[in-house]
Amino acid sequence: MTRSISKNRIIRTIFTQLAPVYDVLEKPLTWQHGAQWRQKAIAAAKLPHPRRVLDACAGTGLLTADLARHYSPRTHIIAIDFCPAMANVARQRLRDQNLLRRVEIKVENVEIMPFPDEFFDVAFMSLGLRFVSDVKVAVRELHRVLKPGGRLVVLELCQPPGKFRRRLVHWARDKFFPKWQQWTRGIPPKLLYPLHDSLIHYPDPAKLSRRFVRIGFDHVAYAYLNGGLATLHHATKFFHHHTHVEPELPLT
Repeated sequence: MTRSISKNRIIRTIFTQLAPVYDVLEKPLTWQHGAQWRQKAIAAAKLPHPRRVLDACAGTGLLTADLARHYSPRTHIIAIDFCPAMANVARQRLRDQNLLRRVEIKVENVEIMPFPDEFFDVAFMSLGLRFVSDVKVAVRELHRVLKPGGRLVVLELCQPPGKFRRRLVHWARDKFFPKWQQWTRGIPPKLLYPLHDSLIHYPDPAKLSRRFVRIGFDHVAYAYLNGGLATLHHATKFFHHHTHVEPELPLT
């Protein structure tokens, strides 16, 4: 518990300072593919008319805004982030785009959510899972708040498959990472490097899929995006305890 509290405090400090410039960082972080990836994540939910949608670790609200535009006004969208500064940026984004009336933005921790069991039809998490203090606890909470038959969609950066591709991506990240300071108005590297280094400790897609199954998800599958720059996981909370892991999807 002490370790979790410590990590949460560190991550909150980092994102409090990054909040004003995070949207600038998002482009190099996602290799300019962020908007495309978010649309793929929304499509992976495969539920056209959900009643309630959760955007967990919503950050500055990039996916939240896309969800508000995608779903009808009858869908209740709740976006949460445990960093007040990030939630404030998200709130302003939705206000500027005239979408705030469609979304409820809350400062909450995905590992200890205040929502009742079986509350949401769909839960999304975009570029946030690698920063939680305990992946297993976060996924278990997401499972808890989903209705039976509900869908979980997780978009995350990853280590590409294959030694050559992985080395190439590492080389590119190391080459361009020093330039981030210019884009972030002199924010110290110690605050930026966790965005880079978190990939090293993040579970590989197959391992994360097995974790989803152990927690109780069914029809668990994932796809590499853009040659392995990111992964898109999706799973279903089923009514029964039978679990099934679908084969890995082709690189896209």
